[in-house]
Amino acid sequence: MKFSVTLSDFQSVIARAIPAIPPKSTLPVLEHFHCSVTAGTLTLIATDQELTISASTNILGGNDGSVLIPARKLNEIIKALGTEGSIDISVNANYLTLNTPFGKYSMNGVSADEFPNMPHFPEGVNVSFAQDDIQLIADKTSFAVSKDEYRPAMTGVLFQFRTSEVRTAATDSYRLSRVIINNEAADFPADLDVIIPSRTIDLLKKVSSDVKVSVTKTHAQFMFDNTTIITRVIDERFPPYENVIRTDNDKAVSLSPKELLSAVKRVAIFTSDASHQIRLRVDKKTITISGSDDDTGSKASETVVCEYDGDAFEIGFNYIYIVEALQHLITDDPHAEVTLSCSTPTRAALIRPTGTDNTLLMLVMPVRL
Repeated sequence: MKFSVTLSDFQSVIARAIPAIPPKSTLPVLEHFHCSVTAGTLTLIATDQELTISASTNILGGNDGSVLIPARKLNEIIKALGTEGSIDISVNANYLTLNTPFGKYSMNGVSADEFPNMPHFPEGVNVSFAQDDIQLIADKTSFAVSKDEYRPAMTGVLFQFRTSEVRTAATDSYRLSRVIINNEAADFPADLDVIIPSRTIDLLKKVSSDVKVSVTKTHAQFMFDNTTIITRVIDERFPPYENVIRTDNDKAVSLSPKELLSAVKRVAIFTSDASHQIRLRVDKKTITISGSDDDTGSKASETVVCEYDGDAFEIGFNYIYIVEALQHLITDDPHAEVTLSCSTPTRAALIRPTGTDNTLLMLVMPVRL
């Protein structure tokens, strides 16, 4: 086996595949890239047996073959070589030699026969997503995923396929993010729910093309731009999140998310490190954000202009959840507003862009004042 490839292309294909390399594995073979050359195409495959990534690029020339290469050592040397020029790699009896105009590097490889087989999708449900839609889902949901390994259903993002729309949701029981993608021309399954692990969703934030998705009872596959991601789905029942999205919230406040976010961040500096609690008091035309720390005696308050015509009310939140929700609602439009709605100080508050459809919604549970 022998091939030549530009350093920039080699770095790109390594960067796409390496997220599936485990930090440390009881199976040493999993710490290697499966490197193969076929008909002028170089393909790297990495897996930790939960997540598998295959990434390809064109080569300048070479002979077909395959070998397992230590992933992190390859990544380090290719990064250190920079992006200019190309590199020649030859393999003889699983021994690799890397040649550049200014240096020669060698390392031991492993027979490609020892690498696990990739899952196949002969009976998968196939759907397609536009680049903007899959990025919207990935950007707006993954932050709300739970990190509690004892609640595995919440460690992923729920995809609900419903003929012409896909509902996606993530929650850790304290906050929730929901994104709805409507496509009347789509041919989605009529009734299919699947939970995709959050680490896979994170990899979809920077896709550079539309994405083809295939789903089975055990795995999901995402194909885009010479890259294939295969992941085990989470075989658990997602909580009935629709039950906490109230439709009878009668108190609705509209205001600038940027102004509210800035005020919350400043007031948060003076709150308790234990509770992270802030208080929102809403009056006609103004919302006052306040916080304090009894242990240090510090306190702060700010007032932000808003649109509200109802009776005054107060509600408390963990400021971390409010900050993250607002950060994922801010757009490039300086005039954009969000609407915060609630019914009582103990029931979930909803935050969504003002004057738009239901594509994007954030939910935050309040704390008792």
